[in-house]
Amino acid sequence: MKRGGDRSPLGDGSDSAETGARLLFRMQPDKQGGCSRRNSVPLSPPRIDGDRRHAGRRSSFTLLELLLAATLTALLASLLLAVASGAMAHWDRTAGRLRAADEARLGLDQIAQDLEAAVFRSDGNVWLAATVLPGTTLSGQWRSAAASAQGKPGNTHPGTLNLGAQAWDDSRFGVAGVWLRFFTTKSDSNASAAELPAPVAVSYQIIRQNVTSSSTSEQRYLLFRAEVRRTKTTGGAPGVFETGYDLDPAASPATAYMTASGTSGDPGNVLRPPLGSALVDNVIDFGVRLYVREGENLRLVFPAAPSQLGGAPAVGMPAASAPPSAETVHLARCTSAAADDAYGHAFPDVADVMVRVLDDEGARLVAAYEAGRLRPPGGVSAADYWWALATAHSQVLTRRVFISSRSL
Repeated sequence: MKRGGDRSPLGDGSDSAETGARLLFRMQPDKQGGCSRRNSVPLSPPRIDGDRRHAGRRSSFTLLELLLAATLTALLASLLLAVASGAMAHWDRTAGRLRAADEARLGLDQIAQDLEAAVFRSDGNVWLAATVLPGTTLSGQWRSAAASAQGKPGNTHPGTLNLGAQAWDDSRFGVAGVWLRFFTTKSDSNASAAELPAPVAVSYQIIRQNVTSSSTSEQRYLLFRAEVRRTKTTGGAPGVFETGYDLDPAASPATAYMTASGTSGDPGNVLRPPLGSALVDNVIDFGVRLYVREGENLRLVFPAAPSQLGGAPAVGMPAASAPPSAETVHLARCTSAAADDAYGHAFPDVADVMVRVLDDEGARLVAAYEAGRLRPPGGVSAADYWWALATAHSQVLTRRVFISSRSL
């Protein structure tokens, strides 16, 4: 029995509310007949197992929670994949544009080197010639698009020929660009005792051709640079020294420069470059502007056409009192303007060179379009869509060249 005044079985005078649980003890007598607290045994143990079971149920996931987590994970993965794909596509486009621009700059370096070393003589011969080509038949090597209606539009289309544009981005030099040819000295001139220190003839033109020697390989627009050897070979094949220094296309009798030959080094390379002489890939336009000095100013002498042209180029003989209104051929014969020439045959002092080059994506799209694997959208003509693709995926690079050569 519990005596009055005795302390709580807990020994600290607190009741059950203060301890948070009522514990019943079975008091066992000690050796002195009293009760020992140390031998007390709880009659009702704490309910720990049930609490642990409830805790285990709370730490698991329901099927709905798993489905929700899986859905959220899939959405996040899709978003990350879209971002990564977009970044990779942007990287590929940028890399393609940079690669195309770097290759075009190397081509401009070569053209600038040739023009800076251009030579001429006031002998009535043509030492430099530039022609806006009216069509694609000059070299005899142009490969037409498989879907002919979807190839590059001809000169009658305003997007193909616009010689009077002020901005280079708006300038167009025809379906096959400008055919440029002139005499120049090589940097390695007279490199050996067997070589004559004579000029070489070089020629630049665009041709749509196979990218490899295989006739089944993909076809692209290529800027070719052809070079005629200085002198004849040991087998007797002529060079510049034997052919002479006159690039007049109307020379009579016709020179070997106007007799097409695909053999490397032959004079006929001016007209038909060897297939292995491509300088820059994916060039869809190539043009030049030629100037002569007038005091401190420059006067444009080619192309002297402020209007759009179509069909065959002008004969090349300018008007008597002013540059012709539609000059698409410039034949440089003299060092300054003659009284009856008005700069029409002056050798230029300065040249601006332009190339429009497709990036990698543009080259793929144009190739697919010309092969018929891609069709123009409704309401858009085939010619307009060709230029829409080309302008959206191309860039224009230019170079100003000062021609420092003087008459020989």
